[in-house]
Amino acid sequence: MSDATAIEMLIDPRERPVGSGTVRRLLPWRRRRMVGPFVFADVMGPETMGPGQGMDVDAHPHIGLSTVTYLLAGRAVHRDSTGAVQTIDPRAVNWMTAGGGVTHTERSHPDDRPVDAEMFGLQTWVALPAESENADARFEHSPADEIPSESGDGVSVRLAVGTGFGLAAPIAGSSPLVLAELDLRGGSVRVEPDHAERAVIAMAGDVFVDGHRLDVVQLAVIEPGSRPVVSGTGTAMVLGGEPVGHRHIWWNFVHSDREVIEDAKARWERQDFPLVPDDSEPWVPLPGS
Repeated sequence: MSDATAIEMLIDPRERPVGSGTVRRLLPWRRRRMVGPFVFADVMGPETMGPGQGMDVDAHPHIGLSTVTYLLAGRAVHRDSTGAVQTIDPRAVNWMTAGGGVTHTERSHPDDRPVDAEMFGLQTWVALPAESENADARFEHSPADEIPSESGDGVSVRLAVGTGFGLAAPIAGSSPLVLAELDLRGGSVRVEPDHAERAVIAMAGDVFVDGHRLDVVQLAVIEPGSRPVVSGTGTAMVLGGEPVGHRHIWWNFVHSDREVIEDAKARWERQDFPLVPDDSEPWVPLPGS
């Protein structure tokens, strides 16, 4: 990468099967496991699901993390073992904290299955700080009209979670972090070093970081302390935060203690996780079982 930019490295997506569809995975990667506390990032779509099709992610478990779902188009229904049932509309935020254990599903809205339905968005996992890894599971939701935003000449910023760009989101997160959408209409915005680690994902259109064009669904890790300018005509997501330390990752389990992950495997095999009310079957078996 040229010294003229603040880009530390570029990460290209890899296709992965999830539920009834495929996603493009950016994190974790062999050379970069995390950006701040963000340990996982999948881009869903953009795609059109025809009549009779839909998204179905059956009941599956998590520990040691929070899932964050942010859709740019389409909608989905989230259910989890805390009893939460929530339709995720475009630009709303779902934040589910697994702590010591949670089970959840994500499915297309029933009204969307008989018609053509769009799906496009970002799902991330945030590793919890050590003191929260085994806490009780909980669920938070911010409607789209409660997400703080700031507009300038040819660019607007929507802060989904945490703090950044002079804004503070209703969902603060489990540790200092930022997750924001940049709507670029020919303008530019500077990404200040408010957090130790940051990255930019080009979601759609022509997105530039310090003049370097990112491929669509490419992630650029930003040099620590730098102040890059993001510009163009398109959509980008900014994520990052303060590191929480090394984490082991196996399937849907994230934890600082590998033995806790081994215990979670055994618990899921014997179906000893809490159930999702009214949506506990079918459930996803452990990989390799």
